[in-house]
Amino acid sequence: MKRQLLSIAMLVLTGLTVAACAGSKDIQLTSSGDIPAATSIVKLGTNDNGNTTFDLKVEHLALPERVDAGATVYVVWMRGRDANANIQNMGALIVDDNLNGSFSGVTPLKDFELFVTAEPTLTNTAPTGKALLYSTLSAN
Repeated sequence: MKRQLLSIAMLVLTGLTVAACAGSKDIQLTSSGDIPAATSIVKLGTNDNGNTTFDLKVEHLALPERVDAGATVYVVWMRGRDANANIQNMGALIVDDNLNGSFSGVTPLKDFELFVTAEPTLTNTAPTGKALLYSTLSAN
């Protein structure tokens, strides 16, 4: 009996893992000419609640103060695709000493714009810098 339950549990876990991976997409963001060496990729997926997950990875991204003299942090922003959608500050994209960074987020949106700006503070409610990495994404 225990063996059957263990087998069933393993099958369920394998099925969930395959289902989670089957829907994931990798999308490269467009880089601004201000950060020519930077590369980035976003992995889109869906969690158990049906929300869109995204994992942003960047490499060779200069420190924010090198891109904009007043900047101290990179901020990840999101905006839905409908005409009345508000821009949302998702949080800080931290760049390490090797000029790599990552950011993970969750949204109920299926279609949205994702972009990164260099900002003087993380608490901005709207971007003041120009989009340095950007893309329109669709989890469908």
